[in-house]
Amino acid sequence: MIIKMFNDYIHKVLRYLLTFFMVIMIAAVVWQVFTRFVIRDPSNFTDELSRYLLMWIGILGGAYTFSVKRHLSLELLAARMGERGKLVQQIFINLIIFAFSSIALIYGGYYLVTNTLHHGQISPGIVIGGHHLLIGYVYLVVPVSGVIICYFGLVDIIQAIGCLIKRKSQ
Repeated sequence: MIIKMFNDYIHKVLRYLLTFFMVIMIAAVVWQVFTRFVIRDPSNFTDELSRYLLMWIGILGGAYTFSVKRHLSLELLAARMGERGKLVQQIFINLIIFAFSSIALIYGGYYLVTNTLHHGQISPGIVIGGHHLLIGYVYLVVPVSGVIICYFGLVDIIQAIGCLIKRKSQ
């Protein structure tokens, strides 16, 4: 029950965050078009902001999509299996996703973030409080999404194992 409430809270936060990012990105693109074609002095800030928000929306949106089980999947094998086979397949697929997310997104993303922060790579167009935005903070979405995907993959694995144990005891 607590896990379901926690999962619902994560889904809600992700939905609101992604909606907020979409609204900001749309406003930035509209402003970019306005400044480029009406004022004839394009805004560099909005160009970079919309690019970075698109990265966050795409990667974090993928994690959200995985968490609500709306991601693409091939049902070719699952259609030919019984309930037990589907559960075993679900465990196997989630283990692969967990391994990939752990290695590529969490470990690789952590390396990417720390490496770019260490080298001080900056965004030339986005200045916040007199300081250029460090690109490492933009890349932070990669390990964050990896943690979300791993968490929900682990929850799915535990639920599938629970269903297998329940079916075996009946």
